[in-house]
Amino acid sequence: MSKIFITGGTGYVGTALVQEIIDTKLQAVVLTRSSQKADALRARGLEAVVGDLMEDGPWQQKLAECEYVIHLASPPTWGKKVTTKIAEQFAKGHYDMTLRLLDHIDVHTIKNIVYIAGTSYYGDTGAERPRDADFTSEPKGWGPYIANSVNVLDRYIQKGMPITTAFPAQIYGPDSWMPQLFIEPIYNKKPVYSLKGYEPYFSPIHVEDTARACLFLCEHGKIGDRYILCDNEPLTSNAFMKLIEKELQLSGKVRSIPRWLCKLILGPVLTEYATAHTYFTNRKLKELGFTYRYPTALDGVPNVVQSWVSKQG
Repeated sequence: MSKIFITGGTGYVGTALVQEIIDTKLQAVVLTRSSQKADALRARGLEAVVGDLMEDGPWQQKLAECEYVIHLASPPTWGKKVTTKIAEQFAKGHYDMTLRLLDHIDVHTIKNIVYIAGTSYYGDTGAERPRDADFTSEPKGWGPYIANSVNVLDRYIQKGMPITTAFPAQIYGPDSWMPQLFIEPIYNKKPVYSLKGYEPYFSPIHVEDTARACLFLCEHGKIGDRYILCDNEPLTSNAFMKLIEKELQLSGKVRSIPRWLCKLILGPVLTEYATAHTYFTNRKLKELGFTYRYPTALDGVPNVVQSWVSKQG
């Protein structure tokens, strides 16, 4: 594979993607705002460029040297109470970043742009059967705030821009929400909070498989097509927690809270996301020939828990 230009390469999925690129000895240029992070990437043998998509800079020349793009970057939000105002600021930043990137790509030299969105774009799937990327619903949670970015892609595709869109479901790994919401409380014998009266299905995917799928779609994704990134088996939060408990050999304490209190703590956006079914199928991705390192959460949760525990010393 030719050189890949990566945005968001020092984030949650990006960190796993960088490791996959190093392991498979591929060539990549990683865009980062941080000089320190750029130096760290170079020390690992990768090419890095310091810059911001919203500002002109040397990243534009580096982008022109690449034949593939993986766009992971988005305005940071994790760990915050997400008010409607914050979500609207996120939406504007997300859309502007999308336009800035696509407007600086030469349609004649690029082979594929793997654009990473999210399944919140599809809204509540219901629990009756798994949904594919052709499912139509009202966006929920973050969905309304990425919808403009996703919808504008069709305009560029019609102009000949080679774009493959990926919608990761619930990405779990040793960082972000999984330790914060489940592993740390159980390990420290503190309560795990759940929404009273809600037990929606969600479709998980290990962060390593998310990164591997991004790379896979560079060469194998069909231009103009959409793919759901999830593993083979959806499950509920309670079932997910049981897997973590089994690996830690500890029993967690669940404390149910009402929806109004969740909205007060997390804000309306994350509360809406937490109460929606995100029940998807990976059929299209598997039909392309993608194989999973962790086909289900039963396979992946032990890896994540062990990784997290090892960091505790």
